[in-house]
Amino acid sequence: MSDPMEEQEWFKFGMAATLCKQYAADQRMFLELLAQMLEQALPEETEIGRKGGLFSKKTVQRVTVLMGTDRYTLEDPGRGALRATKTRIVRGIALKTEEIPIEEWLADLGVALDERARSNKAAREALAKLFG
Repeated sequence: MSDPMEEQEWFKFGMAATLCKQYAADQRMFLELLAQMLEQALPEETEIGRKGGLFSKKTVQRVTVLMGTDRYTLEDPGRGALRATKTRIVRGIALKTEEIPIEEWLADLGVALDERARSNKAAREALAKLFG
């Protein structure tokens, strides 16, 4: 009997590859989509920073997600490429923050999301709904 999760097209393709493909299409739109996805799939682990106000459209400025002992942050500095950082957290203390290439950040986050989907039914269902 096969694992129903293995039959999901997004899972076969791999979360990291799916994220990279979406990122390549449009960085700023990707940040918005990633924020929506993570808010729905992992609301307890996700923090979204938005910019804008009363007379302007609110846009996502920063997405932060805590997965185990790692905190992943992707932010829009306003100009140029998005900025990705990964922070090691031990007992609630940030030990090391490093800026890493977006592709590496997406790959690391994709692996963490794959692991979460394997172990958490609610996260798996939310990710399956988002990635179809």
